[in-house]
Amino acid sequence: MEDNKAIKEFIQSELIKDKSISANLKVTDNLIETGIIDSLGIQKLLAYLETTFSVQIADDELIPDNFQTIEAIFLFLKGKKREG
Repeated sequence: MEDNKAIKEFIQSELIKDKSISANLKVTDNLIETGIIDSLGIQKLLAYLETTFSVQIADDELIPDNFQTIEAIFLFLKGKKREG
């Protein structure tokens, strides 16, 4: 659960400009459909995830299902950790 919290905090502090959205962010909110994550945001998020969690994210893993929600990102990382 610590990873989940760290991912949420990164998104709230680095990717969301509107603090009212940030305060109400849930781990199940769709980050892509709501516009919280755009193409630049994805790049920032990938750099953060790879550095913080010591994982390499391949191009074929860059699918919306892996990054739609904080919960999806957490589960994706959990799977990556099991692989490595």
